[in-house]
Amino acid sequence: MAGRAAILALLPVVGVLGYSDTVPIVAWSSKISSVLNGLSPDLRYEDSVSIIDGVLSPEGACSFDTVLVINQPGLRSSDLRALPTSSGLSAILNTAPSSRQYPHVKRSASASLQDITESLARRCGSTLTNASPADGPLDLAENSKHVVCVNMPAIEGSPKLRKVAMLGHDQYLSSEIEKIDAAFTSHLVLYVGSPLEHPGYRRQLFPPSKFDSTYAPDNSTLSDGGIFKRYQLFTTPLLVALLVVFFIIVPIIMMAVSALASLQSSVRLEAPKGYHAQEKKTQ
Repeated sequence: MAGRAAILALLPVVGVLGYSDTVPIVAWSSKISSVLNGLSPDLRYEDSVSIIDGVLSPEGACSFDTVLVINQPGLRSSDLRALPTSSGLSAILNTAPSSRQYPHVKRSASASLQDITESLARRCGSTLTNASPADGPLDLAENSKHVVCVNMPAIEGSPKLRKVAMLGHDQYLSSEIEKIDAAFTSHLVLYVGSPLEHPGYRRQLFPPSKFDSTYAPDNSTLSDGGIFKRYQLFTTPLLVALLVVFFIIVPIIMMAVSALASLQSSVRLEAPKGYHAQEKKTQ
């Protein structure tokens, strides 16, 4: 019973680990898109780059006045599900003529999202704009076509903090999409999540910055504090191993020892009838 309870307690952890190498991808358009409708609704085993290439193929994407590509590090499918139905993004997605949602797609670093948007802008003859919430509202000329790459802040922390952050991001994104919808006749939106822990993958998704360095940091650049601030000791495999040991293996061993200790012998060592120890001693 204890082993079964421990296994049930580990199921959420196993579920998280099963999706730890995936990212969510959501795409929708303000008009019917044959490219989006032509994508299979179940592409969980495909890598993220192949799906992005399919959504942003020049044959379909160039027919839109504005292509909005949103990249958000740390985004999970649970963050999108946590948005209330009354949120701006939920309302826009529910009313979109064409849409595709892929909650768990294998992430891939074989190509840069920045390179993909630059190539799309060249092929479509569009103006490429890189933006972020820190830059303020988008300012797009209405007499030309645009490809906009929006780099959103990373999402991390507890579920409560993530939900609060997502509500703020929802307000910004829904407001900008509504402005684009009012200024242009058609638009395509691609919302992509990216991992947090891989610095090399982050450099591929974002343009080079003066704060980025290709050299390994020396001791002077290490953060102040103890060993827990300098190194990541408690990794996911280690935590899972500890859970398995303490909640499955240890209870099983304790149950086995207790069962062995409770065993009793059925053989009784009794003296034979007619035998008197005192008489035997006096003889």
